[in-house]
Amino acid sequence: MKSQRNAIISVLVASAGLSQASAFVPAASFAGKSTIGVGGRSAATPNHNVFLNLASDEEDEELELKEYEKEGGKNSGLTKLMMMKDFDPDDEDDEELVKDVLDTAIVALEVDEARSRLSSFRSALSILKLLRSRIRNIKSLDYEKYPNHDEFPDVDLSGMMKMMGGFPPLNQVFSPRKIVRLILRLTTTSLALDTVLDDVNNAKSQEEAYKACFTKPRIGWFGILPNPQNFLPPPYAVDNWEKDSDFARQFFCGTNPLMIEVAKDPETQLSKNIVSHFGKDKLQELADKNQLLFASYDDLADLKVNPHQMFPLPMNDASGPDGGPAPQVHPKFFYAPIVALTYDYDKDELDVLGIQLERTDDARVYTKNTCGENEWLAVKCQVIAADSNMHEWVSHLGNTHLTMEPHIIAIYNTLRQARHPLYTFLRQTSRDTLVLNWAARGSLVKYDANAFGDYQSPVGVGQVMQLINKMWSRYSFFESTGLPNELASRGFTEDVQIPAYLYREDGMKLWNAIGGFATDFVDEVFDSDEAVASDEVVQEWAKETADPDKGAVKGFPTSFEDKETVAKVLQTIMWMTSGLHAAVNFPQYEEYGYVPHKPLHLRADLSTMPEDDAEIREWMFENMFPHINTDDDWLRESANTLVTDEHAAIDSLAMVRLLTTPSRNCLDNLSDRFEKIGTEAYDKFLKNLNVISEEIEARNDEAEKANKAPYNYLNPSNVPSSIDI
Repeated sequence: MKSQRNAIISVLVASAGLSQASAFVPAASFAGKSTIGVGGRSAATPNHNVFLNLASDEEDEELELKEYEKEGGKNSGLTKLMMMKDFDPDDEDDEELVKDVLDTAIVALEVDEARSRLSSFRSALSILKLLRSRIRNIKSLDYEKYPNHDEFPDVDLSGMMKMMGGFPPLNQVFSPRKIVRLILRLTTTSLALDTVLDDVNNAKSQEEAYKACFTKPRIGWFGILPNPQNFLPPPYAVDNWEKDSDFARQFFCGTNPLMIEVAKDPETQLSKNIVSHFGKDKLQELADKNQLLFASYDDLADLKVNPHQMFPLPMNDASGPDGGPAPQVHPKFFYAPIVALTYDYDKDELDVLGIQLERTDDARVYTKNTCGENEWLAVKCQVIAADSNMHEWVSHLGNTHLTMEPHIIAIYNTLRQARHPLYTFLRQTSRDTLVLNWAARGSLVKYDANAFGDYQSPVGVGQVMQLINKMWSRYSFFESTGLPNELASRGFTEDVQIPAYLYREDGMKLWNAIGGFATDFVDEVFDSDEAVASDEVVQEWAKETADPDKGAVKGFPTSFEDKETVAKVLQTIMWMTSGLHAAVNFPQYEEYGYVPHKPLHLRADLSTMPEDDAEIREWMFENMFPHINTDDDWLRESANTLVTDEHAAIDSLAMVRLLTTPSRNCLDNLSDRFEKIGTEAYDKFLKNLNVISEEIEARNDEAEKANKAPYNYLNPSNVPSSIDI
């Protein structure tokens, strides 16, 4: 249990920006995954276990603290952090004060490090000390290009979005209160894990072991008592992951609602195989009624290495059992599927029409009617695994965390240094992101041995960077990040009304509210278009952001001539850091928590699947899904800093629980940030947000009554203003 607890600590440290130093950028790193779901007040019914209110709550923190104290938690560093007056490092600009916070955090973490046998935890603590030794007040941040990856040295990555050179500045260090909340989050996660590991280890089958990963909502005789340690409640997916309706739901309301498209011309948008299988006339008839949709994972088809090894060379030349090369016997497989779906307007539901996994002329088109029950389930799981990788590495990491980074650098170098009034607005979109990105480049996507992206992804870090590079090659600021334009690029124009696509329904409400706020804020700052055009600081901000040698954000204005353009930029940036990031980040516990529902990788493709449908289900759990237990001693000891021991699935569960830590900086909780500038604009914004929240909560109440999964991730009360976890 002790090793498991310290494994979770290493996850916390990585998520807080304290992971190992990167091997490919000057002391650079990033932790950036994000999610929502556990820790807020639960309004879910027993059937769903969905946490509807995900915002930070004092009662939740008190509960976590009570459980920590009940278990005998003695930690002088944590106590000191709790007694510190909370502050925003950006307001203080006090190097010694920030260093004192880091010193105290080190003391808090060393309490557990002293009991740990994990080298990964010790290295995570060492990077915290490295951060402490190098943190300083930096006047201007530098831009760096991404280097090529050692596994693919001939693939040029210099055209990716720019990243920060060196260490994060003072204003990106977490506040004392946030560090406390993360430590308590980790502690209660560890307490919950202690209660489930025996059940996992003693499970009669791999399938039962996966289900045993969660705490019980109620305990005692006949479940009469609420469980005070129910910090890992079973997600909605545990009881619903096999349903076609749940598979289809994820394209609209899951972690990755950015892949689905409306088919207008099936012959050009779908494969020849799918068109031939269903007939072009039938498909065109569906398309003419806006009932034909699809998701095509084309970028995965362009990757050259499949399967990819868990410990690829040359990064793991010295990672093997005897200090030699790591064994190349742990392959991870992936497909580049094409999924055709149909929308029923009467039922307001999406359904699966057919799935093509391979990109060959004779590729099979799978349908529910032509597959055995378990074969069909295995096919859907292969699609979901492909979607997981496009979600985590492109839609999430690339399209939010890394895309925002050059913006933050330019804002820091221009508006912040001048303390321009626009910085009051943009500071709320910039909080904590650079330190998260810095940490992730030293853990999740590090160019070194035992990288999380190599261990947990079937494509590997080198190909992850290729996927992000391809996304960025197509990127244009207003077209790619502005919600209406992005939706239209996938066929969701105003004339296509699909109420079940809740990401769009809620997202457009939030987008419009943010747009009104941005316009009102700009009106308070500038009297006229002439005032904008003559503002040297604002012009410098535009110039640096768009400059190919600096921010290099394609499509960003090279200058500002009017208030409307400034407001549009503020709207687009805040949407990216709030609604867009919340939508791809905070569903992670519900979607990824139960690993068979949404695995990050699979250990087998369908070429080794048994022919007998009755044998397929057991094969999936024993041979296809990620390890929940393994007999490979070297693999248990060599699993990287974020995935430890034999419980890969449990560690993944613990990580998404930590990375769904609610924020104190949600859109409806920023009144104190606009006390001097933008007060009237924010008050009006807050009223609009309250209306949106009420509408979403009313709809979710109806969904619960109908035994459907609610969608609360774009409720303004749950949407942080920045990418802060």
